[in-house]
Amino acid sequence: MKNVESVRSEKAPLWLGAALTTLAAVLLPRINAVLHENQAIYQLDRDAAIFLPVIVVATLLLFTLLGSWAWRRGGARNRPAKVGLVCGILVVAGFVAFFLNVPIILGGLAITLGLEGIRRAPSEGKRRQSVAAIILGIIAALACAALWLLTG
Repeated sequence: MKNVESVRSEKAPLWLGAALTTLAAVLLPRINAVLHENQAIYQLDRDAAIFLPVIVVATLLLFTLLGSWAWRRGGARNRPAKVGLVCGILVVAGFVAFFLNVPIILGGLAITLGLEGIRRAPSEGKRRQSVAAIILGIIAALACAALWLLTG
């Protein structure tokens, strides 16, 4: 039976991915407001005050529920690769709601799970799915970042 420390260190990359994704999802709209609306980075208008907590909670819930489920051993072979690829594909539909940072959130999850999928690939297979998840996640996150930074 695994001890608590072992389980924590095994999931450390998942939580790092969650933290980086949350940070990107929060900062990019703020940088957009600084660049295009002459706001201070800490200055929140009514929309930002509502959406910021929603984005943080949604990101952390998605990583906690879907990410943790995909991370678990057992069941399907290399579940992180499969779930990461699905997130990478869903991110395309997420561009309809880019102002909610769906592409960054799903892209971050796709990257995180794809990296775990690559780590597991030698024993569980699905390396191509893992690489596809990473590529789709990176494209989505960068495209969403570009939309935030270039639109005004």
